[in-house]
Amino acid sequence: GFEASFAELFENRMCVLTPTAASDRTALARVKDLWEAAGSSVVSMDVDTHDKIFAAISHLPHMVAFSLVNAIVDMKDYARETLQYSAGGFKDFTRIAASDPIMWRDIALMNRDNLLRTMDFFSRSIAALQHAIETSDGKKMQAFFQRAQDARRKI
Repeated sequence: GFEASFAELFENRMCVLTPTAASDRTALARVKDLWEAAGSSVVSMDVDTHDKIFAAISHLPHMVAFSLVNAIVDMKDYARETLQYSAGGFKDFTRIAASDPIMWRDIALMNRDNLLRTMDFFSRSIAALQHAIETSDGKKMQAFFQRAQDARRKI
């Protein structure tokens, strides 16, 4: 919210506009100017492309964070003890699990097909990692981690 804001909040950030045929071009230009004045780089894309991209880079990470926290909570015998030791990595990764549940319910339902497709990719990826761990296949695990590290470093 406002309390977490700061003057440079939108500097060097990307803002995506999704105009439609019905969009008022003058209003769209004003919105673009507003974001650029705040320091953002503004791009436009169609709604379908937006929904596919953001299912992967925004919606899926939220679903994973919610699921991870719930998985820990489901470990009833030692959930409280586990959570009391959570620190940097866990707190950073799961910060978004504190987001508004109603908003994320609505986003997930509105972008259902794209989100489900992205969740399928994630499920296959986590299953491959689980299999490598189950079979003690250190070579596959290292390749899995290296591939992710290489991709992440390009961001």
